[in-house]
Amino acid sequence: MPTFSDAVYRIYEATLSPDHWASAMDAIATLSGSEGAFLGAKVPSGRWQIDTHSPKLSEFIHLSQAEKWWQQNPWLDRSIEVGFRVGDVYCDQDVIGEGRAEELPYYSQFLPRVGLGWQMAAAIQSDLGAPTAVVVQRARAKGPYVRTEMDTLRQVSRHVEQSLRITSHFAGERAAHATATAAFDAMDRAAFVLDHEQKPLLINRPARNLMGRYFSHEDGRLAPTQKHEHEAFNAAVRAARSAVPQSSNSPQPTTISDAKGGSRLVVWTLPVIGASAAHLGLPPTVDPGRASADPVSDPSQAQPDSHVLVLAQPLEQDRVIDPSVLRNTFDLTLGEARLAALLGSGMTVKQSADTLGITEGTARVVLKRVFQKLGVGRQAELVAKLAVFARGAS
Repeated sequence: MPTFSDAVYRIYEATLSPDHWASAMDAIATLSGSEGAFLGAKVPSGRWQIDTHSPKLSEFIHLSQAEKWWQQNPWLDRSIEVGFRVGDVYCDQDVIGEGRAEELPYYSQFLPRVGLGWQMAAAIQSDLGAPTAVVVQRARAKGPYVRTEMDTLRQVSRHVEQSLRITSHFAGERAAHATATAAFDAMDRAAFVLDHEQKPLLINRPARNLMGRYFSHEDGRLAPTQKHEHEAFNAAVRAARSAVPQSSNSPQPTTISDAKGGSRLVVWTLPVIGASAAHLGLPPTVDPGRASADPVSDPSQAQPDSHVLVLAQPLEQDRVIDPSVLRNTFDLTLGEARLAALLGSGMTVKQSADTLGITEGTARVVLKRVFQKLGVGRQAELVAKLAVFARGAS
């Protein structure tokens, strides 16, 4: 049975090879003995769309649309949907309650027709839609999902979130360019590919504009211009170099300061492996599922140099700090971080609540937790603290 490491490998293999997302969904599904998985996102029109899915779920997806079963899907009830918080995992009991499956046609009639009975979903942040969800489904006979399986999905979904930071931008460019290397160069986000010595092999056009102000490579190795940021950046690159991280190693961002005193960047690092590496002309990393192969008789299984992709973008977008950075820096939930980021941009509590699709009362309850975790007592203090953070002051 595939392991957590196998699933993570498949996820990062799909980063620059979008055709591999279907196999990544399969690998995620096997972790809980499920029939399949899909990636869905709520688009601006308010509808949910499925971006990729396991082949075994094709009938489910087709009939859900063709026969409009999605209209009876209790998971898509707007009164429930607004309660989904990015960073959390939900199962059937959370949505329909205990023992209600037989009362609902979606569960009692539709899902059994397509060999399914239960599902769980991890809400993540991505440019595909807000929110985006990693959804897994399995047969009725296998029973409802349990807490340990939900915890595993939460952990693996963080890697999906990380990989999608590149995929969602790369896929559009790939369709417009003859080669993957040209598409990489044309992406609207700054990106570097580093070799095993941390030396740049590829620097795309936006990334070249960051050299000198944010990054240098005087000794051949890519590093922040500010020496006090070297240790954290190097650690992030080392962590990404493992193509098969364990479940406890969730992706973590770092921040990089501007040598001229401007706004900071948030930096994400991830492995470039398998088909993604091959598309860029790099030697692919060993597939953990075949790691026992003999590299003498099968040279393709010899361990190559590890490559790391470094993604850099402004810490603030339209004055809003990246919530995932606030989550990791201040130990917030992603819901708390999203509220804090909006307030830090100058929005009122009501405006922030409307943007997040929650009531003002709920927002004020969340804000109290944010105050406690950041050690402030008033909204003005929160805004000031986030402004200092965005500028890189200590």
